[in-house]
Amino acid sequence: MRVLIVGASSGIGRELGRQASEAGMTVAFAARRRELVESAAAEHGGVGLVCDVRDEASCRSAVAGAVDALGGLDALVYSTAVDPLVRLVDADLGRWLDTFATNVFGAAIVTNEALPHLRASKGRAVYISASSIDRPLPGMGVYAASKYALETMVNAYRAEHPDLCFANVRIGSALGTGVTESWDRDLLVELSATWAKLGYVDDNGPGGPMTVEQAASAVLATLTSPVWLRDLTAVSDPGRPNTF
Repeated sequence: MRVLIVGASSGIGRELGRQASEAGMTVAFAARRRELVESAAAEHGGVGLVCDVRDEASCRSAVAGAVDALGGLDALVYSTAVDPLVRLVDADLGRWLDTFATNVFGAAIVTNEALPHLRASKGRAVYISASSIDRPLPGMGVYAASKYALETMVNAYRAEHPDLCFANVRIGSALGTGVTESWDRDLLVELSATWAKLGYVDDNGPGGPMTVEQAASAVLATLTSPVWLRDLTAVSDPGRPNTF
């Protein structure tokens, strides 16, 4: 299988690239940060491509580069996302635009570029969503709204292209993604108390937060399943919490 992973320089995307490579797939790693994406590709025997999903020309170049390097495309995984911690009342237009540009608009551009190649191979496209979107945590409404929009868009692609597999994979809270590094620590402490009081901490699944390895394995299962998996929610295994 020839797979392009967008958002593969770190976190779940990078780990998925490792697992996919070890499973015998040929992988194109694409992300905005050149040094990180090239090191990921070199480490796992793939192709490294620079892709800024907020730039249409960059998206087109990355997909074309993947197709040229791999000789076609059997699968697309959109793993790129930004997850701002901000109350809705404090979210200005710039924050909304940046989040949707990364989490939704970029996915549309990449998908449109990949579609002819996926149709040629009867391939699959997988998009990483969030299990919390039906009950957004306070302070994460902008992120949840973008992921809900992403899922709706994926469902629309599915309706327009019933010959292809379009899959949403909802991931719960995952350790080791680095997403919290940009969060305001004081706001995080304040909101954490709110999350615990309202019971959001218990919504991480029976085994608590999962690791990036577990999250990536859920995406890999969607790619390799003998049947189409269109909507999947991954939760951690209570028998193996935070292990892989």
